[in-house]
Amino acid sequence: MPIEEGQDRVFYRILSSPPGYGPAQRYMLAKYRTLEYDSRIAQVKNLDGSLFFATLEEAHKAIPAEAKRLPFEPEDQFLELWESAEPSR
Repeated sequence: MPIEEGQDRVFYRILSSPPGYGPAQRYMLAKYRTLEYDSRIAQVKNLDGSLFFATLEEAHKAIPAEAKRLPFEPEDQFLELWESAEPSR
């Protein structure tokens, strides 16, 4: 479902975990209100309730299906950027 004009958007960033985490904790997924790093709304949890994902594919499954991957050059620990409509409340 495309984002309609006037509809709120959210952004999802896939991040690599800091050094020292195990193979099952390679990635994290965070939800943001804007493209600014300080606008984070929440960490997205994996199906097992943890804040970590072992693979990028697992992290992708936690992003809404209608989200669109945006062009983004990885920087530091930020790997991918996605955009979606804010889910209805």
